[in-house]
This record gives sequence, C-alpha cells and structure tokens, in this order.
Amino acid sequence: MRKGFSKLLAIILVLSLFSSFDSSAAGIVAATPYQSLLSASQFAIYQQVLEKANSYETGIFKPVADVSEQELEVLMNCFYNDHPELFWLNTGYKYAVNQQGSVTKIQLKYGISVEFIDNSKLMFEQALNNIVAGATAYSDIVEKERYIHDTLCAMNSYQANANISQSSYSALVFGSTMCAGYARAFQIACLRCGIPCYYVTGVSKDQNHAWNVVFINGSFYNVDITWDDCITDQTGAQAYSYFNKTTAEFSADHTLSDLSSQIGYL
Repeated sequence: MRKGFSKLLAIILVLSLFSSFDSSAAGIVAATPYQSLLSASQFAIYQQVLEKANSYETGIFKPVADVSEQELEVLMNCFYNDHPELFWLNTGYKYAVNQQGSVTKIQLKYGISVEFIDNSKLMFEQALNNIVAGATAYSDIVEKERYIHDTLCAMNSYQANANISQSSYSALVFGSTMCAGYARAFQIACLRCGIPCYYVTGVSKDQNHAWNVVFINGSFYNVDITWDDCITDQTGAQAYSYFNKTTAEFSADHTLSDLSSQIGYL
C-alpha cells in the first residue's frame, strides 16, 4: 500500500470518482481499487500512462519514476483492471530495461487505430448509454444490476477469437467477446449506474479467467457473466448460476489471482 502523500492523494481521487455512488458505499470501496496497491513511484507512472492513453500517445516515452520490470508489470495490470473505459488500448505493451534492471522506455499498444478512436467512442457511448438508460428505469439496485447482466448476455456470444476480445468494446459494440470483454463491459456499465464494481482475474474451470465483484446493499458479491451466458446459450433460458454469489459459493470453481486477492473485498 502507498504511504504518506500518495495514500492521501489516492483517497482524494477515490472520493472524487465515487461521488455518484450510493452513499452506503462511500469510503468502503473504490471506483479504481487497484491503484491503492501501488507504491508512490508506481502510482506516478500509472498516472502518466493514463495521460498518454487519453491523448492517444503511440510513441515511446520515458517513465517519470524509477521502476523495475516486475513493478511495471504489476502497475500496468492494475491500470488495465481499473480502466475499462480505455477500450482502444491492448493489454499488451512494449518496454526496454537498462543493465541495472530499470525500465527506460514504454510504448502502449492499441487495438483500434488512433484515427478511428473518436468515431469508435461514439458507438461505444451509444451502446453504453442504451444499457444505462434501460437499467435506470429500475429503482432497485439489484434489478438495475440484473438488467445490465441480462442485456450483455443477450447482446453477446462467447467467441475465442473475437476481435479485441480483452476490451469492453468487443462486448458493447461487436457482440462477440471473451471473459475479459464481458467483465469490463459489466464493470463500466455498473459504474455508470452508480453500482460499485471491480474487475478481477484468476482461474476458473482450469482456465485463466476474469469476472466481477459488486458491492450491493452493504455486501460484496461475485458475478461471472461469461459462464452465465454460456449456460444461457446451452439451455435457452437466462442463467443466474454465477450472479451475485458469495466468495464461498464461488470458491468451488473460481480462484482469485494474487493481484486481485489484494484489493481487500470480503
């Protein structure tokens, strides 16, 4: 965890990002929980990468702080897990290290060409806004969440070779995706509706996997849209086998990665 000024800065950022969420969640969970796992130097680079991503930087840049190869991997994973809205980025990146093991250069990779990002944003926001509008018709938070879950299932089919499948864009616009796409689309739709939602990774059914954790009515629950949609496709009926389940229930076939297990939900 960060100490001193960096921890204070993170708290301020979290409160700002979380101001639209249910007041019962304020101060308990964060909109971007992974950033709290970083050291001050890692967080400085995290913020630098965020700036570069939002300005569509395709060139090589020097990190603003000293960081090792291993530390860079952690901070980049934290960054991607916190920011489903940056759909144009690939989760891969390039970097160089010197003889001392410090990273000297970073280059982001893009799943969508820079010249098409702005138009892609329009399609992304339209699809997302449609889901949010449908969800906000419900007053109950669980019904809002269920609407998002059901709509994403109806919009998508699981496809192993789906285009930019690690991106929320694949689920919101293309309609074919993999676990990361389902989870990131659910994450951003929930956040837009004021529902605290994490993106988490781990192993499920002997596969590397991604799913979500939500904070509903004072408690944390697991949601795995990927497996629910696969069951739905097989049975023809909307499945809720992996909707709002406790960690104990999920432990039968879901194991969190070391990184995701650190964000501290119960």
